[in-house]
Amino acid sequence: MEQIKPQDAQFLYTETDDNFNHITVLLNFGGPADDSESAVDCGAMIKFLKQKLERHPMYSQRLVRLPAELDYPYWVNDEDFDPDAHFKVLPLAAPGNWHALREAACYLHSQPMDMECPLWDVTIFTGVHCNGANKNGFTIAMRLHHVAIDGVGMVKLLASLAMPATALDAVPVAEPSEQGSVLSWSNVAGRAVANRLRQSIDLGGTLLKGTKLIAPSARRYLNTKPSERQRVPASRFNTGVGGDKIFDVINVDLKVLSALRRLHPGATVNDVVLSICSGALRRYLDKHGELNSQSLVAWVPINARTAESEKGGDTGNNLSAFTAPIYTNIADPAARLGKIVTATQNGKSGKSGAGLLLNITKCLSAPEQYLFARAINATSAASSTCNLFVSNVPGPAQPISLAGYPLESTSGLPPLGEGMGLFIATPSYNGKLYFNVISTAAILPDIEFFMECLQESFIEMQASLADLGSS
Repeated sequence: MEQIKPQDAQFLYTETDDNFNHITVLLNFGGPADDSESAVDCGAMIKFLKQKLERHPMYSQRLVRLPAELDYPYWVNDEDFDPDAHFKVLPLAAPGNWHALREAACYLHSQPMDMECPLWDVTIFTGVHCNGANKNGFTIAMRLHHVAIDGVGMVKLLASLAMPATALDAVPVAEPSEQGSVLSWSNVAGRAVANRLRQSIDLGGTLLKGTKLIAPSARRYLNTKPSERQRVPASRFNTGVGGDKIFDVINVDLKVLSALRRLHPGATVNDVVLSICSGALRRYLDKHGELNSQSLVAWVPINARTAESEKGGDTGNNLSAFTAPIYTNIADPAARLGKIVTATQNGKSGKSGAGLLLNITKCLSAPEQYLFARAINATSAASSTCNLFVSNVPGPAQPISLAGYPLESTSGLPPLGEGMGLFIATPSYNGKLYFNVISTAAILPDIEFFMECLQESFIEMQASLADLGSS
């Protein structure tokens, strides 16, 4: 029996009846090299996945919430756990192309999970003809609730799936907790009181540190003319996100993308990613007559794990974040990247309002966290701090295989926040970086055009680098 962390609970409490906070990861495998009619052995693959997933603590645990959100929920053993119920095999609709796979993935991602069971499931799509040069491939779609795992955790999970059998033997199977599946309410109540006292102390310390951090920013803000203060502009992306989600992905060569850092001293891969996204958004908004003089602002999550927490088997979510303008109002790619470098350096300095907000929420008690989440949803308050999410999580640098099948590519669908209808996730794998775009049809009705904008923005930055080299 383990209690979830306050940051984990945010992904539980902000979930609504038509917007769910789970992550869907697509693992894409090509068909046989000899172009034969043989297909994946789904039974063997499911057995393989069971053996790997049973090492993870969430494999057979369900979440139990307390009455009136007295305290944060607990993971407990699911006495009725049936691993077979968490697996499905579905043939992809003909003709098994990328459009059909996208449709299937979006439909799956838009469905709720059973919150009374362990919060993961696996769907194997067969007859997939778009996962490489060979037909008759397959795609493994894994859904995991964000309350249990974040992007870095997903990369670790993927690495564990690819772990060879000899190394796997050294990883123990997650054993059921001695407390079983029944909570002792007297112990829970006592722990709730102790947690409340500790959280009050932590909150006071965080607010004190925060005051010291934001005081200079507050003074600068008050001394700036109202007309010159940085604001988050209104955009089509800041609206309701209920209902079915849409998704698309393109990939670029990671070495080429990394080389674009030379456009500005001190630029990181993440800065280049933000600049490509900015250029794409500039093109897209201009096409629709919605480009203005104000820059869009991105919410950028970052890994907050430390070497010490890693040793302790850190699970769940451990994130910080910052917000930064991405200068969609600047046409020149090199100039835009230079501004983004300065903005992200300021954001990562620890003085970000977004980072402070996350630190404060980590200190809230469960009732306060719940009410805060409800207020955020009801007011779409997130839209007053940023226009979109952009997340970059490095994945495996080398090719990996699962049960002898080489992984061709990977992509994923993170959740959207209420009032935050665009998420661009950019994981990498085996020398490629993937721009995964998640939205709704109402917000991004021409997602194919937006993907073209991303590709053109990437090409534009390459041209700028070529011009730099020839000058």
